[in-house]
Amino acid sequence: MLLKVSGCLFVIAATTLAGKTQADSVQEQYRQMRILQRLICMIESEIRYAHTHLGEIFLHVSRRAEKPYKDWLLCMERRMGQMDSGNFETIWGQAVAERLKDSGLPTKELERLGRLGGQLGVLDLSLQLKVLELYREQLELAMEEVREGMRTKVRLCHCLGVMSGLLLSVLLL
Repeated sequence: MLLKVSGCLFVIAATTLAGKTQADSVQEQYRQMRILQRLICMIESEIRYAHTHLGEIFLHVSRRAEKPYKDWLLCMERRMGQMDSGNFETIWGQAVAERLKDSGLPTKELERLGRLGGQLGVLDLSLQLKVLELYREQLELAMEEVREGMRTKVRLCHCLGVMSGLLLSVLLL
């Protein structure tokens, strides 16, 4: 009997931990979106006030970024210096796909970020700023949607973890 009870406790603990892990991933998505928002603001301000080449902007912003965004920005800066890397849209898209796939950003946001490169590299200064401002507004809307559902999703993950452990324990007894 003691073995069954300890087994049930382990099942409940495991499912509770799984629920907490899932809740943490929901919160991590929002945190990563906030980091991306800050980076876009930094890039936007560098374009607006520094009036330098995008490669230099990426290098400068990467100094204040954390991984994986630092690797992403440095990758773009390095590829922009190479002659055979292709156009800016290709460099941006490949860097997003390679460096940010495991960043914790939602898939929808990664796709939107990948499309941003097609609009960013071919425009003049004022249009680049407008494109970045539009992307930032879209990101804010997406963050608001995530924030609205985050509290209930986190609570639901925690409850489902505990309740599924209790259900399995009952079924095992």
